[in-house]
Amino acid sequence: MQYRPKLVRFARSRLVNAAHAEDAVQETLLAAIENIGTFTGGSSLYSWLTGILKHKIVDCVRRSVRDQWHEMDNDGTPLESDGSHFSSYDDPEKALERRRRLEELERCICQLPGRTGEAFFLRAVMGLNTVETCRALAVSKSNCAVMLHRARSRIRKSYPAGWTAQ
Repeated sequence: MQYRPKLVRFARSRLVNAAHAEDAVQETLLAAIENIGTFTGGSSLYSWLTGILKHKIVDCVRRSVRDQWHEMDNDGTPLESDGSHFSSYDDPEKALERRRRLEELERCICQLPGRTGEAFFLRAVMGLNTVETCRALAVSKSNCAVMLHRARSRIRKSYPAGWTAQ
């Protein structure tokens, strides 16, 4: 397909992992094939494909964070594959409380609106620096700062009282 190289470049500019970018493009092309009947021609085919790809990139980022959270214990220590990580919990109640807080934080992040949520997710969860976040979202530094400020404010308001980060 003639658009594939452009789509791969687009995905690579937004995803750090090259394999994830390739996967996102493959998922985009499959979705386009399955839904070609919905393409009305109101925009160029490349624009339509890029729109699909943007959604696939967000899905990819969400998946990688979710996988990352499941592969680490509540202290951020990588889990061992043999299941012996359970002995590292000093207090099961504290571990349960940490898990609940993480789940609540994840809920708060998921409730952030569109681009504000993407900005926070890329910056705070994925660990991208400001320049990388701006490039991924195609926004200016000042716009990114405003989005991050709004995201943090909304999270503070929706996070349960007394559950501040420790």
